[in-house]
Amino acid sequence: MTHPKAFRPEHWLSTRIVNQPQELRRIYRLRYSVYCEERAFLCAHRYPKGLEFDAYDARSRCFAAFDCNDEVAGSVRLVLDEAGEGFPYQQHCALFEGMDLPSSRVAGEVSRLVLNQNCRTPPGGGNTGTVILSVYRRMYQYSLQHGIEYWYAAMERPLLRMMGRIGVEFQRIGPAVDYYGPVAPYLLELSALQQRLAKVNPALLRWLDSEF
Repeated sequence: MTHPKAFRPEHWLSTRIVNQPQELRRIYRLRYSVYCEERAFLCAHRYPKGLEFDAYDARSRCFAAFDCNDEVAGSVRLVLDEAGEGFPYQQHCALFEGMDLPSSRVAGEVSRLVLNQNCRTPPGGGNTGTVILSVYRRMYQYSLQHGIEYWYAAMERPLLRMMGRIGVEFQRIGPAVDYYGPVAPYLLELSALQQRLAKVNPALLRWLDSEF
């Protein structure tokens, strides 16, 4: 099992919740670069200002990691649904028959995970897991503090495998679809995550719970 020290970012990364308009523009610019230019999941002409954002951002919390030069290394958003308007994955993904889902008031969808290609390898080596776990750690602590008990996510296999190797296992709730690449919908109960990590990777759980 991978030890979380392999992902400790203190020497080159810092993380925070991003809510100021100027900083959010930096996130949207990175998302445009990745989703429109690099991977061509979205049509660039729909975003003439070079900023990728949608209606879900108005009810999301954005979490970002910054390198030692304060460049955005990566970010992720947690879409909230207190009013019962639905989550992004529901527009694209079907569910397995008989799925019993939690109330949307205690759930959020993890989406728009992006990594800056110039920051994907930290000085001295490393991997994308450093940035991903850093923003997930910030999102995890926010969720616990604000009554979010479940995460939805439409995930690709490589990310799912990376999470599984460190003990973070999502429950698949529907078939695979082509939704910004081949993905399937998943659900993670945070209390179940804590119980599992306590058994298979307690060091990672301590790191997730530790203060910034």
